[in-house]
Amino acid sequence: MNIELLAPAGSYRIALKALISGADAVYLATERFGARAYAKNLTLVELENIVKIAKVLNKKIYVTVNTLAKDDELKDIFNYLDVLNNLHVDGIITTDPAVIDYALKRFIDMEVHISTQVGVKYLEDVKFFEEIGTKRTVLARETNIDEIKRIKENSKMPLEVFVHGALCVSYSGACYLSSILTLRSGNRGRCSQNCRRLYSLKENDKLVTPYLPLLSMKDLNEFNNLKILKELKVDSLKIEGRMKDENYVKNLVSTYRKKLDNDNYQTNMLEKIFHRSYTKGFLFNEDKGNIVSLERTGNVGEDAGEIEKVNNNLYYLKLKSEIEIGDRIRVTIADKDLYFNIIKLFDKNKKSLNKANFNCYCEIDGKLEQSSSFVIMHKDKTLEKIEMNLIPLDIKLYLLANKVTISTIFLNKEIIISAKEEASLAINKALTEEDYLKQINKLQDTPFYLNKVDFKLPLNLFMPVSQINELRRNFIEALYQSAFLPNRVKEVSYDKPESFKSNKEIIVKCHTLEQVKAAKELNIKTIFTKENSLSYNKKPQVLANDYILVGNYGSLYLNKGKNITLDEEFNINNYLSATFFHNLKIKHLTLNKELSLEEIKNLYNNYLTFNQTTPSFVFIVYGHLKLMTLKYCPIKNTGYCPGCKTNKYELVDKTSNFPLIHDDDCTTYLLNGKALNLIDELDKYYPYIDQFRLDFTYETYEETKKIIASYLNKLHNLNKKTNYFNKEKETRAYYKRKTI
Repeated sequence: MNIELLAPAGSYRIALKALISGADAVYLATERFGARAYAKNLTLVELENIVKIAKVLNKKIYVTVNTLAKDDELKDIFNYLDVLNNLHVDGIITTDPAVIDYALKRFIDMEVHISTQVGVKYLEDVKFFEEIGTKRTVLARETNIDEIKRIKENSKMPLEVFVHGALCVSYSGACYLSSILTLRSGNRGRCSQNCRRLYSLKENDKLVTPYLPLLSMKDLNEFNNLKILKELKVDSLKIEGRMKDENYVKNLVSTYRKKLDNDNYQTNMLEKIFHRSYTKGFLFNEDKGNIVSLERTGNVGEDAGEIEKVNNNLYYLKLKSEIEIGDRIRVTIADKDLYFNIIKLFDKNKKSLNKANFNCYCEIDGKLEQSSSFVIMHKDKTLEKIEMNLIPLDIKLYLLANKVTISTIFLNKEIIISAKEEASLAINKALTEEDYLKQINKLQDTPFYLNKVDFKLPLNLFMPVSQINELRRNFIEALYQSAFLPNRVKEVSYDKPESFKSNKEIIVKCHTLEQVKAAKELNIKTIFTKENSLSYNKKPQVLANDYILVGNYGSLYLNKGKNITLDEEFNINNYLSATFFHNLKIKHLTLNKELSLEEIKNLYNNYLTFNQTTPSFVFIVYGHLKLMTLKYCPIKNTGYCPGCKTNKYELVDKTSNFPLIHDDDCTTYLLNGKALNLIDELDKYYPYIDQFRLDFTYETYEETKKIIASYLNKLHNLNKKTNYFNKEKETRAYYKRKTI
């Protein structure tokens, strides 16, 4: 098996560079529906061109369609998928159950790949998607090598694994920090990167750290572990970076290509490329407290040496690695970063240099008062030089039916293309062999080059240059088309799920035994605890209880036939996703907490119209909303472990506080400091929601009992005006605020 090297591309040019630098496949997005909305991305015309090039190179193009869809976007997305299929895209990488379901029903040849946003972490998660017919899963970055081995031994599902690039500190698909702060939903491709900001750790009521990048993950680097992944027969190795530039992508691809082809290959190239501090990640069991760098959030750079002496405008450099004119360097003095450009280099005799790999003098565009170590921030110019691996063409030029004709054998097929017009005898000056070849050889924007030309044309002909150019274009297009097979489609139909009887009630999810006690004393029938719920990040298992809360696909797979409520991380965002799950006999569906009241109303009505049956929706109306689910622990990283057993911890920035709570397995949850409280709006949600869920985290017994009692009272007296909302301590979150 040949392992696939999968490269990112945020533009057409980067996609092209990735392909010719050694990638077997490229993943990208066009200007819509990809989970990197702020990348440049490709136009559909550019996508069409890059697919053609990939096909003749025997490589693949995957398009990300991995944002959560809203109801009014579904028709547009489905039309878009049809366009992608018509362009011969090899596969889509997707998240939303509605999109997954439609694509599986519609397309025969275009593959459906499950995005890392879905959170596939265990064999049982894979089994769910294997059963419904998807062709690949992109594993969560939290999956470790032992679980990958288990999956490969028990499933035929192709696996895609991240090997290099930026990491999300939260489990993908379970981060809502961006949307709660800025209304830019990370699950819709608009993450505002709040994890890269500075936070301080508060223990009880005291700040115990300075402001640090406590949530800023190091960059993943599995260069030295590729052999292990190859031996496990992982199907695709994925480089992160659709927001990165051309230099970054092509050099990473080239470096990983060489390592894949030669296990003994070593290089310091990865130090020259933009990176934060590197980590082997959870893939190879990195310590939970050592996966975030507290030093800096940006580029580390390559250690290049020391500025040993300062002499007016010249600085004597004691070098560890090569530098050249134009390189940008960072100098750190008294914890302050200073940046300069190298504008001149000289040897010891003050002779000018373009580059140096020995001690030298330099001139910079600024002034330093003291010596210091420095690092190179820019890639050196040698990184621009990458061999172009293009396709040789052996062509024949001759007359066929009095028309100038090009023929070749390509992909074991004979390609013959003739000019539209017959050639005429030259009246004045006939065309030479060089005249023809000058136009035919204009292949700069193609993966081809002329290797051999069998020239059989008489030298007494004339043909306009425009016609020769048209002949060349038609010939190249024929080469592209010869690589295509038809992408087939099926008609899409949906089963109608059963109707669910409405049973308006308050349900609760508890974190402590005291909260459970309070709920039972108030006769709450549905109480979810760790005994009857399986969170998003937990290993799937069969639960003894019949009535369970399920947060991951693996547990859904293992607990078929039970009375299941889907948890919030399934991110049900539209009526077709709800239809998909209700057709799986799931009785209660927790809606995406990012939905506004208006969007919930539309979702309910669209479901009702489409299915002619009523759904059973759950919505969280109270709680310190879970904004991140972390395998990493900021408390451990700052040296305060195991303080969480006895102390209260929060992350704070200049304006907000984010409490931290933990499970027994040290999973960390970052909460919103202000509790969601929709009690005064319960009557507005009442027509569309069956179960109003209260989520308790660190509330006391007394607080829990008071809150439940208030909601029970409101549910039984909907029309009674109440004023329970505390503006200083509580939030209505997305009630009237739509995410983008």
